[in-house]
Amino acid sequence: MDVRDGTTLDNWLTDPYPRRSFQRVREFAPTARIANDTHPPRILEHDPREIGHVELEGMDGAPVTVADQLARSQAEGICVLKDGRIAYERYFNGMTERTPHLLMSVSKSWCCALLGVQVGKGLVRRSDLVTDLVPDMAGTSLDGATVAHVVDMTAGTEFVEDYDLYADPDADNPLLEYERHTSYRRLGDREPIGALGHFRTYPTAYAHGAWFDYRSPLTNIQAHIIETVTGRRFHEVLSDELWGPLGQEFEADIMLDPLGFPIVDGGMSCALRDLARLGQAYLEDGRAGDAQAIPAEWVRDTREGDDECERQFKASPTLDQPTKGDWSMYRNAFWVIRRGEVLSGLGIHGQYCYVDRPAGVVIARLSTYPLAWDEAQSAETMRSLAAIAAHLA
Repeated sequence: MDVRDGTTLDNWLTDPYPRRSFQRVREFAPTARIANDTHPPRILEHDPREIGHVELEGMDGAPVTVADQLARSQAEGICVLKDGRIAYERYFNGMTERTPHLLMSVSKSWCCALLGVQVGKGLVRRSDLVTDLVPDMAGTSLDGATVAHVVDMTAGTEFVEDYDLYADPDADNPLLEYERHTSYRRLGDREPIGALGHFRTYPTAYAHGAWFDYRSPLTNIQAHIIETVTGRRFHEVLSDELWGPLGQEFEADIMLDPLGFPIVDGGMSCALRDLARLGQAYLEDGRAGDAQAIPAEWVRDTREGDDECERQFKASPTLDQPTKGDWSMYRNAFWVIRRGEVLSGLGIHGQYCYVDRPAGVVIARLSTYPLAWDEAQSAETMRSLAAIAAHLA
């Protein structure tokens, strides 16, 4: 369970340990391998651009360069694609182009992309009732919920995802208890019930579709749907149906709960360029070279959404006002920043898969912010990504 520097499940999420643990999850947590040997890799060409000098507004209101912002925000790596070519790539803290790095909630974007593949195959529809696809979830807060309610996080399930609860890692609250049953923290002497077992204990808080509320456990239901409709393990389906068609260079891994179920809400690790390839596919309507890796209609739906999804987002009682006011919606596990144009996968501690379609720019960035969620730090990083895209547009 321990690694050489003393990183364990008791401290791996607490600064400064993520500087080591986020690059080595498989050393202290159970994982499944996502193979990259089903298709030949699609090598990205290089077209270097100078970006480090680009300025943005820092947290204190003073100008800061991209290079300085990367240094002071504990970036581990950044890969910028312009028109599908690597324009800027930097690694820090011992990370290399081969190193798998924890994606946190950008894992959700991967899972939902794979769900989109199943939609393209006709196995799933956004309008399907969840309990028709996974009958073992009947009698839970998902009764009456559709797939759309789950992927857009508008299901009425009660679960409070407040990262201030991390202040006392020994506390007894649903968020920390969930993490104990999903291999993020020590289970102790509790009976293992896994991610799905813990989900079954959640009550219903409000009518499905009333508003958006960010709750990570809903993404695990997507993985359950994928495994059920395909009859295969999630990591195998991901390897064959998405990792391969995208032409990924390196293998990846996904954390498993104590019962062996994949923790797709935040447990995936992959190499930086392979994350950038996902963003590039979303830039190009699901295409990866000559392959249609993700259905074009799914990608367009993710980017465009609809008026109802935007209404649900604006109606959220839990989102901070700047986010509700400035961003458009949460759709298919991506944050749509500018409807039809800019979207991003986001993960705590500073993980990003940023796609600016008008600029032809994709930015994959991995970090280890000291805090799980630092609003000022996150806003500064988002300004840096926007500044890079504007510079290259």
